Amino acid sequence: MYADPAVVRRKVERELKEYVEHIDQYRARGIWVLEYIFPELLVAFASPKTKPAVAPYGVLLDLRNYDVEPPSIRFVNPFTRAPLTAAELNYAFPRYEVVSKAPVQVQRPPAGEPAAEQPPAAPQGFQVQLRPAGNLLQFWGPADDHPFICLAGVREYHDNPGHTSDSWWLHRAMGAGRIVTLLNTLSKYGTEQIVDMSYQAFGFREFLIQPNLNFA
Repeated sequence: MYADPAVVRRKVERELKEYVEHIDQYRARGIWVLEYIFPELLVAFASPKTKPAVAPYGVLLDLRNYDVEPPSIRFVNPFTRAPLTAAELNYAFPRYEVVSKAPVQVQRPPAGEPAAEQPPAAPQGFQVQLRPAGNLLQFWGPADDHPFICLAGVREYHDNPGHTSDSWWLHRAMGAGRIVTLLNTLSKYGTEQIVDMSYQAFGFREFLIQPNLNFA
């Protein structure tokens, strides 16, 4: 089944309008749309928490036949568009799930202590325990293979023989493959978790991550 390219273009540009309407928020999170030449969209992802901020990867979305088919996502060098191997990307997009969430005890000042000398109460919150829940990034064979995102709403996921029972059409109406949804996911489990990097002479060596606690 194929969609009229003119219809596809209108759908894509309607969704890109959502990005443009909130462009300052997306850029602050490190999501930078660099180029759109239908049917391809080039996006760079920067790490806003590292100093200096860097763009460790980009993605090239192939939107032809959208949304009869979900978008294809390829990891690329955002400066050259050259495909990245799993070894070059050097990041697995780890996911975490909440194991427990316990309230933090609020520290109250001692009774009768003069107000001017009372220490401020500790902010109330939750102590959250997380555990790994698998990686979004997958690849076949050696580390010089080209990786893909194992996620419903991505063409590579639904084209995988292991996911034949999980049809794209089961997720399409729920917005799984929408452009802003995919960009948010790639940022949430990607650059937004990176807080620091270690470097060597010819590039970065590894990432230091701090899991985002706002997981669904």
